[in-house]
Amino acid sequence: MPKINVLSENLANKIAAGEVVERPASVVKELVENAIDAKSQRIFVSILEGGTRLIQVEDDGEGMEQEDACLAFQRHATSKVLEEEDLSSIMTLGFRGEALPSIASISNIRLRTRTAEALEGSDLSLGAGKIESIKAAALAQGSNFEIKDLFFNVPARKKFLKSTQTELSHISGTLFQLALSYPSIHFRLTHGARRLLDCPRVPDLKARILQLIGREPVAHCLQAEGQDMAGEGISLRAFFSRPPLQRNYKKNQYLFVNQRPVRSPLLVHAIYDAYASYLMKGEHPFFVLFLNIDPTRVDVNVHPAKREIRFQNTDLVHQTVRRIFREALSSAGGVGLEVSDPLVSQPIEPLPSPSSRSRWRGREGLSHEALGSRLDVAGDGGKWLGWPNPTASRSTSEEVKESEGSYSEPLPLLADASFSPQTAPLGSTVLIRPIGQVYGTFLLAEVEGCLVIVDQHTAHERVLYESLLAGWRRFQESEGQKIEASSVFIEVQPLLFPQQVDLPLSRAGILKDYLTRLEEVGLKIEPFGETTFLVRAVPALLTEMNLESLLIDLTDELSELEVSSQMDQPMLKMIASMACHGAVRAHQTLALPEIEALLKKYFEKDTPPTCPHGRPILLTYPLTELEKLFRRR
Repeated sequence: MPKINVLSENLANKIAAGEVVERPASVVKELVENAIDAKSQRIFVSILEGGTRLIQVEDDGEGMEQEDACLAFQRHATSKVLEEEDLSSIMTLGFRGEALPSIASISNIRLRTRTAEALEGSDLSLGAGKIESIKAAALAQGSNFEIKDLFFNVPARKKFLKSTQTELSHISGTLFQLALSYPSIHFRLTHGARRLLDCPRVPDLKARILQLIGREPVAHCLQAEGQDMAGEGISLRAFFSRPPLQRNYKKNQYLFVNQRPVRSPLLVHAIYDAYASYLMKGEHPFFVLFLNIDPTRVDVNVHPAKREIRFQNTDLVHQTVRRIFREALSSAGGVGLEVSDPLVSQPIEPLPSPSSRSRWRGREGLSHEALGSRLDVAGDGGKWLGWPNPTASRSTSEEVKESEGSYSEPLPLLADASFSPQTAPLGSTVLIRPIGQVYGTFLLAEVEGCLVIVDQHTAHERVLYESLLAGWRRFQESEGQKIEASSVFIEVQPLLFPQQVDLPLSRAGILKDYLTRLEEVGLKIEPFGETTFLVRAVPALLTEMNLESLLIDLTDELSELEVSSQMDQPMLKMIASMACHGAVRAHQTLALPEIEALLKKYFEKDTPPTCPHGRPILLTYPLTELEKLFRRR
């Protein structure tokens, strides 16, 4: 009996579908790309239940004759490739002829389409890849695809789909990138009765970027254009962050090659290489790069879903991108984007100058009075319970806390061995003599006979983190109490006027999944529409933080969270992010009483010598070490 069997057409189509259709967003991508290739000026996408129940893509493009409409659902049937030579000069988004038959094999489809020349259109119905009916119909020019019951006959794949909100985020992200690349097309996305994305056509790329991404980070961008120096037909136009970065933009990096959204480690490396001396470790710039290249010099047929590409001359592409970015960065040759665009509803507030940062009141930092009250300047002071010693043994409870990720592995202290938890007797008051502040960032003090240099932001961040974490753990231990009981353990400050925060759809979906957990630490947020939220209360320790910036960073960290057996991991990340945003900033002037209060709060407990993200907090120089440095010993 032969061991090799020829697969049936139905089974082969399902296997192909597994390569092309990973989730509902894959269907949206293929259909919208076809609509773009059909020269559509308007593309409307409607979905139900995250796309599993219905995906409808309606366009006003060229449409299809009835014969072509039937042929389109056969494997490898396409109007975009006629000969083998065509594969080396592909300019359309779709060309493989696999998308429609793959989608049809795992769903029920209705297609209504008409060309401009036809007097009537065609109405086709397909079930599991087979045409069930064809009839004439009075239709407008264009195509209207309805994909129903996706994966109905492939339950194994359907069960691996994520929540409706997650699938919505993927669909929104797909349409977002295509809309960014084609400003002359009107894109719209609705989920049920809710409109999630609406991008009317705009005159140019700059207007589309402002329309989709908004004032931040675009307000602090450079833009540059250029060509390769070898005359090989490589040109680019880019919008990218002007150093120094206002924040990290790892989630806002977009690459397009011949208007096709792509992933390219080569292009990303070239951009980061251009930023080499302008970025701190761990910083990520915003960029939108549009690269145009001779289609014969790039292979877009590497991946079934056309996500990846391959360049013929990688060195030239890398050098061109790096050079143009570098020239704009080093010589300020880029032109700052104008932000007085009519699409931008409000003017952009300029950043405070260094001279205006001396008091730093408002959203960006804490006033002296606020910091003093929070750190109990007038209090009796903390108790010296010993200097954190990474080599000392820890109790079982502390080991459990560290294994749960409450803080990163401490870095070794740069201190003499004589400076240890035994320096001051247990229960005595720690002797702290504040000296001052240098560079607006580091605190100098004499602590138990040692010169200490403290990073004010990381120290305050650790103090806030430990306070919030302790309150949350007490809440966790109070079994059977309602969420409102969290205010017993973490002091909550209701806002007189709720603050409205608008987030992109992808971030909004992530945040909605964690609203209940955030309330456990005193951050009360309510949905106010699909992508808008009202912040009604915050922890009293964090009333001065920038809530919009917090929620953006928070959703960034939660989106990267891996599936883990540590159930507390999301909460620890949220608490760490809140502490970071609530802490005093670099270049924020502190008076001596504020310095003393902060140091007392830090030293009153066996506080780890790193912030929750692993950055060191302090350096210590005992008298003996200073004497050696100055050759007094």
